[in-house]
Amino acid sequence: MKRLATLLLVTSMLVGVGTANAGENIDYLYRLHCSGCHGVDGAGSKVGRIPPFPGIVGHFAGSAEGRLYLVHVPGVAGAALPDAETAKLLNYVLQSWGRQELAGRARDFTAEEVRGLREMRMDDITALRQKLAVELAKRRISIAY
Repeated sequence: MKRLATLLLVTSMLVGVGTANAGENIDYLYRLHCSGCHGVDGAGSKVGRIPPFPGIVGHFAGSAEGRLYLVHVPGVAGAALPDAETAKLLNYVLQSWGRQELAGRARDFTAEEVRGLREMRMDDITALRQKLAVELAKRRISIAY
């Protein structure tokens, strides 16, 4: 019985991956790669210090360093998605939970931009987030949660 359950789980995972790649269903990609930590509603979790998207994520997209940060956060960097799908996923998150902060300031991510940002060395993502928090605080914007 345990073997059958494992087989069904692995099969469903493999079928799901094929579906995401074939259809490029962005909602599915979000649920697969982001919702495990950030939740289906983007609310994050105090357990594990997972930041919520609303009120925070849009502030990052308005600067070059913020965009670098978004491409290098562990969930995005570890997703192993192609550049184009990563761009679509980041745009989905920004449009879903960052519209108010964006207010037309930031352009959509492109596959080319994602590729270039991925090539940039990132030694300390936490230090970059702290630097961004300081810069945003100068504009009276808090990304605390």
